[in-house]
Amino acid sequence: MTNSPNPNPNSNPNRRRRLTADELIAIGVALAGIGTVFFWGIGQKYQPMFQGAISSLGNDNSNRQFGALGNRNIYIGRERRTIADSARTETPPSAPNTPTTTIVSPQSAPITPTTTIVPPPIVKTVEVPVETPKTVVPQVVTPKQVSVVPVFTDIPKQFWAGDYITELQKRGILDDFGGGKFDPSKEITRGEYAKMLDRAFADKPVAMATSKFADIPIDYPRKEAIDKSVQLGFMTGYSPTKFAPNQPIPRYQLQISLAKGLKLPVPASTNKVLSKYKDVDRMPKFAQAKMAAAIDAGLIIKDKSTNLLKPVANATRADAAALIYQSLVKEGKIQPQQ
Repeated sequence: MTNSPNPNPNSNPNRRRRLTADELIAIGVALAGIGTVFFWGIGQKYQPMFQGAISSLGNDNSNRQFGALGNRNIYIGRERRTIADSARTETPPSAPNTPTTTIVSPQSAPITPTTTIVPPPIVKTVEVPVETPKTVVPQVVTPKQVSVVPVFTDIPKQFWAGDYITELQKRGILDDFGGGKFDPSKEITRGEYAKMLDRAFADKPVAMATSKFADIPIDYPRKEAIDKSVQLGFMTGYSPTKFAPNQPIPRYQLQISLAKGLKLPVPASTNKVLSKYKDVDRMPKFAQAKMAAAIDAGLIIKDKSTNLLKPVANATRADAAALIYQSLVKEGKIQPQQ
């Protein structure tokens, strides 16, 4: 008995069915899609396929370790490659002698930030001396009172010694003998003359020791002036114990006392200087040299008669004032009279 072919090819179970054209096209399209995805993934520098999904999870550690596909090692390895690629992309080439930057992997021990402890600044205490403010006490300046010495009321107008007396009075050299009077024509005593010398030459140093005269009491008003006139060499006593302070003094004694006290030089020719005066022979011989020195220095008493000295006549207060004034001119302490 002959077996005839099976009229229905699909009825044989052992025979493979051929794929139709549509099926083959579908398979090719699927393979092409898979290949496209595969090569696209390789071109993305091994970045995770589900990086967007992972980042949306808020960087949760549990999801990053196991990943959306449950494979922890895949993402750890990819994180390493990603960090390394970023370092190669962003870090510029190292210059010579530039220290190499070391990238620490996430699996290494956590980096403890270094805390730099800055020591507090050293504050030095410097002691600055503090000056105590001085209390300034305002000084009340009292206007200096200038004492005006009244002019002597008993000096006649056009008196020959009036200018001498007025100038010496302003300098406090002359005494007021009471009531604003000087009594210019009154005889001057030795004590009064010593007082004028003391005031006129107060700046001269003492050259001799103090003399002690028995006729000058300790409480005598002019004792100190008498002692100084003797010390300066202007006057001498009649003896070591007698001065005679209240005795009138002759005119020639005024002139020779000034010549001795001022140490005036004696001119070479004494007789020539004294020969002008008619009464020179009335003067003691011992006094002639000093008289010539006084006259030669300009210490002269004016008189109505220009050729008379009147040496032994008692000197007046005006005579003493004129000679002391001329002595101060000689010393350069006062201006000469015109």
